[in-house]
Amino acid sequence: MRLSGTKILLTGANGGLGRAIAAKAHAEGAVLALCEKTQDLADAAKAALPDSDKIIALAGELTDEAAVTAMVASAIDKMGGLDGIVNNAAMLGDDDGMPAQTPLATWQATLDTNLTGAFLVYKAALPHLIKQQSGSLVTMSSVVAHSASAVPQIAYTTSKGALEAMTREIAMAHARDNIRANCVAPGPVLTPRTAGYFDSDEKWQARRQHIPMGRLGRPEEIAALVCFLLSDEAGWQTGSVYRADGGISASYLVDDSKGGSETP
Repeated sequence: MRLSGTKILLTGANGGLGRAIAAKAHAEGAVLALCEKTQDLADAAKAALPDSDKIIALAGELTDEAAVTAMVASAIDKMGGLDGIVNNAAMLGDDDGMPAQTPLATWQATLDTNLTGAFLVYKAALPHLIKQQSGSLVTMSSVVAHSASAVPQIAYTTSKGALEAMTREIAMAHARDNIRANCVAPGPVLTPRTAGYFDSDEKWQARRQHIPMGRLGRPEEIAALVCFLLSDEAGWQTGSVYRADGGISASYLVDDSKGGSETP
């Protein structure tokens, strides 16, 4: 119960990774504000966990500063404080692809949600964290911030690289306030949202050859790392990026002769 009583705000709470992070933090005793862009999605995230008076569900459109400010203020009020944030919400447009073909509207919407949305959450929360002189911020990045995607997704990749730069800046700006800020950069993880990328042997083999461990990540593996960074056990960690990608970003070439797991 290393997160016992720790008050955490989680965005993108109803996605595959969001649900896994919420479940792990809840199991470790955290008080949770599960945030989504609509109340129905937030309520669904809450319903996925065991009944508890330590969970609240909140809605707020991340591209709207007033809505984000109100959502963060409501979380602090209803939880009786705030100790940690996980900026997990993200979008990847269907037409986010090659640089010359990606529509400007998709580029802008992706950066607005993935990057500006995370900034607005931190902007709203930091005055509280500075006042109490403590807090842990975890920004969800991606392996594509370190190794360009084999399937082009220019807006998403750019947003993740920018998130890491932003998080380092926050970490350095507030290190003396005892506020820690780190990134987790997952590789491909099997969730309901990503399942379509791996739903045939042909699709899987095209992806598997880039993964040294020969398998996809599991949501609970990412959640365990996030909860460690939220905890006091990670009290000396700030300004860092923690890659959980099966070795992708460390690899030059993968020895595919050793095989790997079958189609997920």
